[in-house]
Amino acid sequence: MVPRGDGLDIVSDHDVIVQNDRIEAVRPRQRTTDLIIDASGQILLPGLISGHSHAAAGTLTRGWIEENGVIDRSRPSRSFFRAMDLIDSLSDDDLDDLTALNVAEMVRSGCTTQVEMSLSLKQVQSYVRVATKYGFRSFAGGMVPGMTRLGPIWMRAPGRSDILESADIDTLAEIAANLKYARNVHGSSNGRINMMMAPSVTPVFTAASFKAIQDAVIELGTATHVHIQANNSPSHQALIHEYWKVRELELLQKTGLLNQRVFGAHCYLEDPEKDLAIMANPNFTFVHCPSAAGAGQRASTQVYPEALAAGVNTSIGFDTHSNDYIENMKLAVIQGRGRAYLLAKTSPVKMKEPTIWDALKSATLAGANGLGRNDLGRIEPGAKADLCTVDVSGLLIGNGIAPREPWNNLLYANGLSVRHVMIDGEWKIRDGQVMFDDEAGLKSRGGAAAKKIWDRLEKDGFFVKIPH
Repeated sequence: MVPRGDGLDIVSDHDVIVQNDRIEAVRPRQRTTDLIIDASGQILLPGLISGHSHAAAGTLTRGWIEENGVIDRSRPSRSFFRAMDLIDSLSDDDLDDLTALNVAEMVRSGCTTQVEMSLSLKQVQSYVRVATKYGFRSFAGGMVPGMTRLGPIWMRAPGRSDILESADIDTLAEIAANLKYARNVHGSSNGRINMMMAPSVTPVFTAASFKAIQDAVIELGTATHVHIQANNSPSHQALIHEYWKVRELELLQKTGLLNQRVFGAHCYLEDPEKDLAIMANPNFTFVHCPSAAGAGQRASTQVYPEALAAGVNTSIGFDTHSNDYIENMKLAVIQGRGRAYLLAKTSPVKMKEPTIWDALKSATLAGANGLGRNDLGRIEPGAKADLCTVDVSGLLIGNGIAPREPWNNLLYANGLSVRHVMIDGEWKIRDGQVMFDDEAGLKSRGGAAAKKIWDRLEKDGFFVKIPH
């Protein structure tokens, strides 16, 4: 898959020549004495870019949150907030094991770059240790306020601007601590580790704390990474309107955050026409998260079809709780088509039924453009040698031979269909095998770390039985 103008194209029977950490050439196939990786029956993609992730939380919560409030919100709830809150109680070694398992899954599914919002300063320090050890590419920030402070502010503050003001002392201290850490590691690991600022949700910030975020972003020269319009509760929106006198997306303009790059995850729309106009700002990247809240529970409320139709730079992110990038691309297409099909006739704004081409662009060029990196997300001379191949001809995916239109076969693939992954010209996955660590050890250690949190939740009576 190669860039073609503002879009994408597929060429077949070609060679991609890699020299050191760069793509040297893309050319019709020729005889050569150089090392050849035969990818027959596979589609070669740029390394996929996740615009939003919480690395330590995925496997921890996967498999027991999916039924929460699906049919009857009066049923018992096993909120993933509680489990995420306990992550920081792990030792550094256990936390690194949990982080490593999750990031390994991301890379196993073809994702070579993560825009990471770790849930605390402690967790982003773990993420950077793991990404540095394994040679992954990251744009990371610690969420402020971190998970242990976020809940009490976010859930108590609606209608209480005095709570925001009193919380600001500790919020400003968190911003300063995250910036201090970011200065020390920004641009490290041969430029693969870059730091961002990650305000959690807009309703918990005052003018002073948003100013501190903006100053830090300007110093780092990267971007703000924020959950924007992640909760459509009237009480949360009332606080925005009470304190700021604007809608939530207007807040990005009022605070000046849109003067620099912004990655905004989730997004529902208070005023669709006006909000989409703000999202179309060239500094804004909307991140659609098809697995938000677990296996698509809430993802169909996100405005992927509207954003595509409005020309918004639109990325795809893991969020939690699926670290399978190919699966998330499929979900973006399938959920987006369902949303557009059902709502287009009554929608006040245009909607586009997404295709796999939209998902491919969201997975590659959109993230790279949002980061301001024209050497990522594309297969062309001079770009970074971040690459992945996906089997599109095998059982259950293909036709036994190279497909006629291999991009469509991605809709039948998943992360385990990824055969090779390369970052900066270094193999991370070869023939479906993890190269950077022992896969069995990753699972064993990461699982043991998650079990420590599960055992504590079990002791607290957290795992109430949900009626079938």
